[in-house]
Amino acid sequence: MADQAHTELAGKSAPASAQAHLISLIDRLHDAVAILDGSWRFVYANPMALAISRLTVENLNRETLWELYPGVFESNLGHAYLEAVATGEEREVRDFYYEPLNTTFDLHIFPMEDGVGVHYRDVTQQRTNEDELRASEERYRILTELNPQCLWTADPQGRVLYANQRFLEYIGKDFVPRDGTEYLLCFDPADRDRVLKLWSRSVATGKDYAIDARLLRASDGASRWWHLRALPVRDEDGVIRQWLGVANDIHESRKAEQRLLDQLAEIDRQRREVEAIYRGAPIGMALYDARTLRLLRINDRQAEIFGLPAADAIGKHYDELTAGVTAGRALIQRAAAGEKILNHQLEGTLDIRPGEYRYWNVNYSPVLAEDGAVQAIATATFEITQQKRAEAALIQSEKLAAVGRMASSIAHEINNPLESVMNLIYIARQHVVLPEVQTYLELADQELRRVSIIANQTLRFHKQTTKPQSVQWEDLFASVLSIYEGRLKNSGITVEQRRRSGQPVVCFEGEIRQVLNNLVGNAIDAMPRGGRLLLRTREATDWRTGRRGSCLTIADTGSGIDPKTQSRIFDAFFTTKGIQGTGLGLWISTEIMQRHHGRIRIRSSQRKTQHGTVFSLFLPYESVPSPDPAAAA
Repeated sequence: MADQAHTELAGKSAPASAQAHLISLIDRLHDAVAILDGSWRFVYANPMALAISRLTVENLNRETLWELYPGVFESNLGHAYLEAVATGEEREVRDFYYEPLNTTFDLHIFPMEDGVGVHYRDVTQQRTNEDELRASEERYRILTELNPQCLWTADPQGRVLYANQRFLEYIGKDFVPRDGTEYLLCFDPADRDRVLKLWSRSVATGKDYAIDARLLRASDGASRWWHLRALPVRDEDGVIRQWLGVANDIHESRKAEQRLLDQLAEIDRQRREVEAIYRGAPIGMALYDARTLRLLRINDRQAEIFGLPAADAIGKHYDELTAGVTAGRALIQRAAAGEKILNHQLEGTLDIRPGEYRYWNVNYSPVLAEDGAVQAIATATFEITQQKRAEAALIQSEKLAAVGRMASSIAHEINNPLESVMNLIYIARQHVVLPEVQTYLELADQELRRVSIIANQTLRFHKQTTKPQSVQWEDLFASVLSIYEGRLKNSGITVEQRRRSGQPVVCFEGEIRQVLNNLVGNAIDAMPRGGRLLLRTREATDWRTGRRGSCLTIADTGSGIDPKTQSRIFDAFFTTKGIQGTGLGLWISTEIMQRHHGRIRIRSSQRKTQHGTVFSLFLPYESVPSPDPAAAA
């Protein structure tokens, strides 16, 4: 029967070989092909038609179309068959669902000379896939519209084609993509160029797109920060088919981030200020571990007190840093137990200056953790050594001032009887003729005159001028040497003077005499077993200012001064004389020379063959010295 169908399909006039090839081609088609005769019986069906129509070879030339598929006659497919035969025109039926087979068909019906031919295919799976795709797309569309994020798409050329409802509500519902570049108008004008450049680079290179930029809100025109990102969607060949993008409003988070950055910047500024105050404070500050009592932090002033670089002091134990201050250990242990130690005085010596007794006012405060435990000890140390020395010096100065006033009063009172005694000796010398008595009277007269000179010099030291005066160096030397005449003789010291400057200097005589008195007294102290005291004057020029003046040199042949002592010799309260000295003489002398716009310098040697100390004083000729503020007060 199949051969008969093949013969009828090929036609009697066709060559046998052509018929065979045609039938072989139709049998291999993936679409169904069938032929019905004028009585609506199937006379041919290719293998695909037999499969998808649930036909067998036995069905051919027997049952009619209407018998094999009940219900088709009343359907639109039946009508299409009848119309094709009646009109002689082809008919096409799409998406015909035949429930008994649970199959959907697309059919093409074409009339033939003694029947109809039909070309059809099973599109059930295709329609199912299409339905599922449509449903998926609908779900995606709904999800896209309901998504709280703003979504957008663009074509491979970067033209924006779609924005979801949330995005449209922000940028304006009237925004409808046309040429795909309207999106630029939605950005803040200040960001448009940057957005375009980065988007164009991503489109050109296929790299992911991400940017923070400001979008204009349609409702009020506000410019707010958004984060926009897009990824390319590629096909199996790697070609970009579209861009999928998302946009998030980050304005509030960015403002919060900026506030945080501002707060961090403010905290950092305050930290740097506190650090600067901490490091530059005139009070020593340090932080110790409460358990180990080892140093954690230290400022520059505390490092100076310890006499160590800050980096070397870190990690050292409290006892190691404060050896010689035994009372400190008990205080810091009390602080480690949680007690505040306020305004407590410590005293003792430190390794940096083992021979120098020092005083400090200290505060030790426990630093508590969140659980209340003491985790560190903050210390504040203020050195009051100079204050203590100043107090002692003030007491000593007051004593000296009282002695000076008393000496001035005594000298004033002595002058009158001295004058009477000297007059009596003069009268006696006029009447006594014995040589031995004349000799004794001459010696008495000389001693009384020396007493008178000393009394007068004492008065000159006590009385200070209120205006600078012109004075010769020789007069200043004479007044000072007369005071030390006895010590010079008793110590076996030879005084040598050389004058090469005859021009007087303008100064406060009493102040300069005080400087000379300090220097000459120190020189005598440096030569307890005798030596030479050299006093020389010469004209000089200050090479720093070019001013002309007079230079005075006071030199001794004592043992000399070591370099370490020289570096501190002009410091207040520094002394090598123990309780016999206040440490103020050279410091005051420096202040006096500065007020006179001069200078004082020192050179010293401790060599065996050449030893001694030289002090040089320079006073300018043309300079009005400043008065002592204390004297003016």
